[in-house]
Amino acid sequence: MIDRVLKDLGRIQGVNGSLVVGKDGLIIEKEVTSDIDSELVGAMSSAVFGTAERSTEEMKHDHLQQVMIEGNKGKTLMIDSKEAILVVITDVNINLGLIRLEMKRSSERIIDLI
Repeated sequence: MIDRVLKDLGRIQGVNGSLVVGKDGLIIEKEVTSDIDSELVGAMSSAVFGTAERSTEEMKHDHLQQVMIEGNKGKTLMIDSKEAILVVITDVNINLGLIRLEMKRSSERIIDLI
């Protein structure tokens, strides 16, 4: 069922891949191309998200909702999904409003499935 959520995200123009990663860095489900090292992305996403969560708490911003890493060739967005993290890898010109909305909806579906 989670694979269906990731396939739906993959239909959005500019999305290059997506993963559901446990907070421990282990991959729960993935929909990525063969040129993406999903194990490495999962481990790094867990580390980045965990650090951002601790930073958010320290800065008194309450609960972390989303993290975005932006590079010259694309973006990686991560959203909290309770026991997991939804990670989406995109092109640089992705419609951020659309992808954030779809990620929020997808995250709610993932929470129900986990």
